[in-house]
Amino acid sequence: MLHWLIMNKILQLCLIFISVTYVFGQNKNSVKYTLNYTEKSDKVLITIDFDSLSINTVKLIIPRSAPGTYELTNYSSFVDSVKAYTSSNKIIEGSIGEGSYFTFLDTKNLYISSITYHVDIGKMETTLLGSYASSKKRKNYIGILGYSVFGFVEGLESEQIVLDINTTIDWPIFSTLRPQKERKKGVDSYFVENYAVLVDGQYLLGKGVEIHQITNTQIPLFVAVYTETEIDIREIGRRVLKSFNALVNYFGFVPMPHYTVCYEFLNPISRRHDYGFSMEHLNSMTASFDISKAITNYDSNAKIGSIVHHIAHSWIPLRSYGTGYRPFEWQTAPIIETIWLNEGFIWYISYYTVLENKQIIKFFNEILDSAPDYIKKKSLKELSLLGSTQYSMDFRIGKNLFSRGALLAHDLDVLILKETNGQKSFKDAILGLLKWTEVNKRAYRYDEIASIISKSVHVDVSKVWEKWQKSMRLQLKKT
Repeated sequence: MLHWLIMNKILQLCLIFISVTYVFGQNKNSVKYTLNYTEKSDKVLITIDFDSLSINTVKLIIPRSAPGTYELTNYSSFVDSVKAYTSSNKIIEGSIGEGSYFTFLDTKNLYISSITYHVDIGKMETTLLGSYASSKKRKNYIGILGYSVFGFVEGLESEQIVLDINTTIDWPIFSTLRPQKERKKGVDSYFVENYAVLVDGQYLLGKGVEIHQITNTQIPLFVAVYTETEIDIREIGRRVLKSFNALVNYFGFVPMPHYTVCYEFLNPISRRHDYGFSMEHLNSMTASFDISKAITNYDSNAKIGSIVHHIAHSWIPLRSYGTGYRPFEWQTAPIIETIWLNEGFIWYISYYTVLENKQIIKFFNEILDSAPDYIKKKSLKELSLLGSTQYSMDFRIGKNLFSRGALLAHDLDVLILKETNGQKSFKDAILGLLKWTEVNKRAYRYDEIASIISKSVHVDVSKVWEKWQKSMRLQLKKT
């Protein structure tokens, strides 16, 4: 009996130790973010709490770019009142550094464990002319792009995050991190894997946000809308579902745990502001339009190309990508050699294959024919490097990148179909890239792409590959 009691006591102690270790492990090194917003204010207050760090080592990094934006955006210019706090609540003012970061200086080697700062959303929306790049503050609504407000303490990017959102007591809170029809009001919390996931999310606060959950889907599928005019959210949902199902049918699998399409239909701030671009995210897309583009009724012939295109990005490049796309360099717009693949391959899949618009090939060729000389003389890689920061600044760069990439995809498709007697197609090449990334868990290098595709379809694609690597000038000269 004594032996049994001793063993039982040891077992209990082991279980307690395991439980404590698990709880400690769950919370160890986690970083806490708090977003505070009060109705009618133009600013949000961000607080970052972390384990104490020497003041001499701390840098608060504010992003200047995000995956898929292909441009520099000076989000730090909307940040003010940056402060750090010691455990005894001594306050140290932040100083802007040479890049997009803040440091904290003091005569003593203090330890700080908290940083606060404000982000002026009103100023951001007024200053940034591209609506896709900006958070918004409107009546009964604040719509936040994660990377436009959340900075990070350098070195803590990989840590788990607890996010608390506090706002006006009767304001519903919605986030693409954990989309749901029934929303909490005033306060909500999220557990986030790391900084990249945090800033990839969208956060929609306010009574002006309407949520529609689409039924009969493989994964939870949502539409979230803020509008300043009449819209039909169910019709938006119908178009989203049609687009989603078409892509699942093409790829044959769903990589997302859930998906949200976020729409804004806004009265333009000025004639200079552009409301034409959308943006892809890991498990969501955002589309910011002026009210003239409002979706108001059922249309069996509605153009859904943009929805198809941006949802398709959840496969390529968000889950299969070249060097520079991931891991992401938040302090600058990273140099990316494969924007033509990211955009062009998805244009080809979305419009030519999924939507069966065979005339789109003519459209791509017309873009190439009318390109200015400074674009024609660049190789595919050189044009992508240029597009890393100027994709939409001069959209001739962006259009030529996706057109060259799409025409390369078309030539690959023709070759693969011919060499395999129709048994394989460009689809198998894309699935090969996705499988390669899943297995290798890294970005593919530029010199690996043709080989990955060739092995995926059992066809030597090197001649087509080499043709499209040349500048358009050299291609035309050779023909």
